[in-house]
Amino acid sequence: MSDDKELKGGHAPAVKAGGMRITQHKDPHNKSSTTSDEPTNQALKVSTSPPKTTAIAGAPIRGNADYPPEAVQSFHEKPVPSVEKSHHNKPNMIQQPRK
Repeated sequence: MSDDKELKGGHAPAVKAGGMRITQHKDPHNKSSTTSDEPTNQALKVSTSPPKTTAIAGAPIRGNADYPPEAVQSFHEKPVPSVEKSHHNKPNMIQQPRK
């Protein structure tokens, strides 16, 4: 332990800065020999299963055909109120007796 810091619980103690302890995450010292900068030549395996169909309440989903653009647009176009609601700035204070 000439160059090593004192270990607390198997790792270096946290640094204290500004009255708070800050942990310092470091990579492990032993790197595996399998990792290298060369790209691997293995091909990516792609499954050939057919796409799964989902159903809501027993009916298959058809994407945008379920909701035509006209129906969605009419749903989002709401009428603008002609009179704005008045907001009360006074908080509701309930007078309660003390014990």
